[in-house]
Amino acid sequence: MTFTKKHSLLYALAAFLFSSCLDPYSPPATTDNVDLLVVDGFLSVTSSSVSVRLSHAVALDDSSVPPAEQNANVRLEESDGGSVTLSGDTDGNYTATGLTIDASKKYRVHIQTHSGKEYFSDYVDVLKTPDIDSVTWRPSDKDVTLYANTHDDTGKSKYYLWNYVETYEYSAPYPAGYEMRNGEPTYIPSEERVDICWKTNPSTTILVTSSERLSVDLIRDFPLVVIPAGSSKISRRYSLLVTQRTISKEAYTFWAQLQKTTESLGGLFDPMPSEVVGNVHSATNANEAVLGFFSAGEEKQQRIFIKNRDLPDNIRRMPLPFCPLDSIEMSVVKTLSDHTFLVYPYGVPVTLGYVSSTIDCMDCRVKGGVTQKPDFW
Repeated sequence: MTFTKKHSLLYALAAFLFSSCLDPYSPPATTDNVDLLVVDGFLSVTSSSVSVRLSHAVALDDSSVPPAEQNANVRLEESDGGSVTLSGDTDGNYTATGLTIDASKKYRVHIQTHSGKEYFSDYVDVLKTPDIDSVTWRPSDKDVTLYANTHDDTGKSKYYLWNYVETYEYSAPYPAGYEMRNGEPTYIPSEERVDICWKTNPSTTILVTSSERLSVDLIRDFPLVVIPAGSSKISRRYSLLVTQRTISKEAYTFWAQLQKTTESLGGLFDPMPSEVVGNVHSATNANEAVLGFFSAGEEKQQRIFIKNRDLPDNIRRMPLPFCPLDSIEMSVVKTLSDHTFLVYPYGVPVTLGYVSSTIDCMDCRVKGGVTQKPDFW
């Protein structure tokens, strides 16, 4: 691999996956024109759909969002010549649903960018995925870890990839009971309250492992998520939806190399990234680097819930938030702008004023959640 190609790949890895580094790293500025296509595609037998995400690499010292590849022509092609054109959006996501997928055939994606460049993936098999045996959790002194467990009696899976979506319920320390409306403090009915929220986060890490070196095709206690003690994620109720896929040995090698490379970008003495070889190629230039992988197969899912009261005391206790309470006299309350929140009134039998706090202590939406309860909750 040439020096230039190594550095181009380094930029691409940063764009392909957002990962946390133990120590901050400020890469040297570069004037190189990085233009590397990034492809992430999967054909799902389970949902009869295909999704392909197209974006472009950015340099490590570029804090902008990796630009999406818009207005591309993306097709799913069967090994016998049939094809389906995917619909795209402005975020570079290309999808097709309601597909009839024949597991005996092989499939690939064929991409033509807006600028006219053409790419294709290797043809891939449609792989079967065993059921998830269980998703479990276990506390320690400082955190709680969630694990995946699975096995394949046929011994054909061996290589596994997981992703997840976590959803959790949390609350504002001081629920707002009143809101200024038309110049008057007005009681907020229960269906309009903003003290309980739900927040959803997708996984952002690469989760792969293999049973290749074991005598049986068995995965036990593979760590998925670690939640520190006192986290708002486990302050009330937490849910994790886990999706499991069997992947090919080539896909496993790709994701494992990418995982190792992205996790080693934070230290001065870490090794330079090795070449991460995917299965997507340029149709006209064999030397053009493309970062990405296209796979096909089944998906198996399992959801787990954790209630705060089920956790040990050292994990379930929440740190006391800094939420100062202020008393506001009625003369001042009348001057507050509409949509200002108040906690409760004080003064009996005549209301003398209202108690208030900072907005983040009264409105759970400030921390990114929504007040609409998920359907599965």
